[in-house]
Amino acid sequence: MLRFRLTMGLMCLVVVMLAMGLFAIDRCSQLGKQFQIFLVESDAAGHTALAIKRSTGRLLGAALSRLSGNWEPSRYDFAAESRELEERLKDLARGVTDKTRPGEEGTEGERSAAERLLTSYGAFAAKARLFLEGEEKPFAQWRVVASGLGDEAANVLEIADQLTAAHHEAVRESRNAVAAGVNQTIRALILAMIIAVVAAIYTCSRLTRGLLEPLTSLNASINRVADGNLDQEIPVLSQDELGLLARAFNRMATHLKFYRNSTSEELMRLNQIIRSTLASFPDPIFVLNAGGAVEFRNPAADQLALRLLFSGMRRLPEEVERKVEEVRASGRDYLPTGYRDCLRFKIDGSDKYVLPRIVLLRDSAALIFGVAVILEDVTRMRLVDDMKSNLVATVSHELKTPLTSIRLALYLILEQTVGGLNPKQQKLMTTARDETDRVLRTLNDLLDLSRLDHGTHVMERTLALPGDIVESAVREARVAAEEAGITLESIVGDGLGDAPLPAVSVDLQRISYVFANLLTNAIKYSPSGSTVTFRCVRDGDDGQMLRFEVRDRGPGIAEEHHARLFERFYRVKGTAKTGAGLGLSIAHDIVLAHDGRIGVKSRPGEGSTFYVLLPAAPAPAPAEGPAASNPAPTP
Repeated sequence: MLRFRLTMGLMCLVVVMLAMGLFAIDRCSQLGKQFQIFLVESDAAGHTALAIKRSTGRLLGAALSRLSGNWEPSRYDFAAESRELEERLKDLARGVTDKTRPGEEGTEGERSAAERLLTSYGAFAAKARLFLEGEEKPFAQWRVVASGLGDEAANVLEIADQLTAAHHEAVRESRNAVAAGVNQTIRALILAMIIAVVAAIYTCSRLTRGLLEPLTSLNASINRVADGNLDQEIPVLSQDELGLLARAFNRMATHLKFYRNSTSEELMRLNQIIRSTLASFPDPIFVLNAGGAVEFRNPAADQLALRLLFSGMRRLPEEVERKVEEVRASGRDYLPTGYRDCLRFKIDGSDKYVLPRIVLLRDSAALIFGVAVILEDVTRMRLVDDMKSNLVATVSHELKTPLTSIRLALYLILEQTVGGLNPKQQKLMTTARDETDRVLRTLNDLLDLSRLDHGTHVMERTLALPGDIVESAVREARVAAEEAGITLESIVGDGLGDAPLPAVSVDLQRISYVFANLLTNAIKYSPSGSTVTFRCVRDGDDGQMLRFEVRDRGPGIAEEHHARLFERFYRVKGTAKTGAGLGLSIAHDIVLAHDGRIGVKSRPGEGSTFYVLLPAAPAPAPAEGPAASNPAPTP
């Protein structure tokens, strides 16, 4: 197994290192002991030789003192000193003879000097003690004896010097022996280090080759599998972990091959279904890649592309390509719903209306990899809608003229300019007048919707401050609110001392209609004594949108009605209040024409909040030149 091979390789290195360490410890211990013995013997020999010389000198001096008559017997204990020195000489002779210090056995000169020194000093010490301890003799006899002692002392000193010289020679030999042992130890350690390095290199080479070669082969096989070659198989050369890895890889490659074979047919079938589904769509569908090139077209798109080519267009209509670039830049899909967003271009000499729907294609990581363009042919529906709108406009216009005349006549009758009215007639005429006004307002709303649908109404935009818009709308609705017992409240800004709200670019007449409609509905559905709040604040962190809110304390609206509140003629079921259901639809179209958004937040029993989001007008660029830094005073 691979683990066993790694363990054995590392154990070999550990054994070599352990052997080197034990050998070094043993040699150092031996050399230390030898050096310690060497120091002890060297110190003993030196001190003994020096003590013998001193003792000989003292004995000789004492003899001379007695010879001169100045000696005091009690001053020195020569007997004890002689015995001590003789014992030390015997120990030294035994130490030299036994040769316990390092190196080879002692030299013949060292052994002879030690033995002769022991004999000579013993004889000299004995004669000196006899001379010192003997009876008084004539001077001539003492002189002869003293002369003999001098010769003996000279002989002792000479032999001591010989012993010292022999000992120094032995010390040099011992030092050389220790140095030789150190050199031998160093050579042995160097040899062991070389063996350890060679063993480590060999072990690492075997382990590296045994590991890297299978891993290199596995890496090459993985790269081939990544390139799509699922027939790749790694040979199993061992039963260790690498062999298990090779078997697992071969098993994985087999499973991948089976999966690819099993899914290829499924993918082909799904691809055929998708292509057939897209081909069945009557509308042209273009799929563009990330670079903008067309990668797929259904048959309707092929026919359209051929017609565009005959009409002088290489790819898509210029308006569609511009919309595609806008969608790429904004990162938001383009999904128009109204016919006013249709594009018109000529194909085969006739006008064709299409409603472009542009959808960004994203992967699982939400990264854009293409764009799908669907050109819905709405030519026929556009014509039908035009006919409907024209019919509504014509009928409304034709009805408006006689209704205006009827309304004028009713007002004249009610003013009794043509005669008096009894109470019953007065009531009937008042009802007729109110109904005529309601029908006339409905006709005006229908005409406004017709103009908004066709885009014939020109937006006369101007810069207006949010505070002015709010105060104007509240002022116009105040009379109706007072009649209904409703309190109107206006709030501009969040009240935290921030910078004033930026201006908005709006058509004042149209945007006033929106807020008047919202306030009228809030007053209509709020209970008497409650408060209706009209508020304007910044929306979002960037502050590029302004949020106008009208909040009431009415019965609230269920969530299932929120999505249809802004449809034409839609009314919530069970509402007791009257109305044609066109006001919110007109308000919705006006807000969309201002590039804004309108919505509602409401729950039953909690009141309703209708909000309008309008983009803030861009701040004017600062003026340049001296006039900018020193503006002229306003009169």
